[in-house]
Amino acid sequence: MNLRPQEMYHVYNRGNNRQRIFYNTGNYHYFLQKVRHYLSPNCDILAYCLMPNHFHLLVHANDISIAPVKKLEEMEFVRENNPYIHMSRFSHSIQLLLSSYAKAINQRHNRSGSLFKQNTKAKQTSSDAFKMDYSLWCFIYIHNNPVVSGLVTSPEKWPHSSYHEYLGKSTDPICNLKLGRKLLDVNIKELKAFNDCEIPGHIIDHLF
Repeated sequence: MNLRPQEMYHVYNRGNNRQRIFYNTGNYHYFLQKVRHYLSPNCDILAYCLMPNHFHLLVHANDISIAPVKKLEEMEFVRENNPYIHMSRFSHSIQLLLSSYAKAINQRHNRSGSLFKQNTKAKQTSSDAFKMDYSLWCFIYIHNNPVVSGLVTSPEKWPHSSYHEYLGKSTDPICNLKLGRKLLDVNIKELKAFNDCEIPGHIIDHLF
């Protein structure tokens, strides 16, 4: 993934063959622990939503995100022409996040094979041109995804997203809320107003 600093991205992946990646509440919590451990030090997380068979993230790339993985202690293993040498810290952290989570799930649920699709996608949503910036739309889409999918009747009823963090109901948020509110210009009143916002199809096309 070639990210540019100071830009925002919709990062997403789903279960291989659309299979489940979260089987119970503990799995959701465990994945977020991995997000906090691997991703948080390497980007600014602005929003997230974990669904039964996929996940969405809205991230802000910074200088750390695009820095190459160079030091030997940062690598899982060392060999000549190691591909990690040419990876950014963000790409490496995504790889470690998914591989470590998949390994644990396979062991826990006595399964084998790939859990996630091979390539995690990152679609830039930010732009200098106001009409071409889809970051706020992505933020809305991410939090409304459980509602659109018919899992709940409002974003507040889905426990596995950053919606609760922006409502101020989390004592240990994963998101950089201060930066998120600044970049997206979001407050609690607007957040709840977005619940009934229907995103046009041509906008959704720009998020994927």
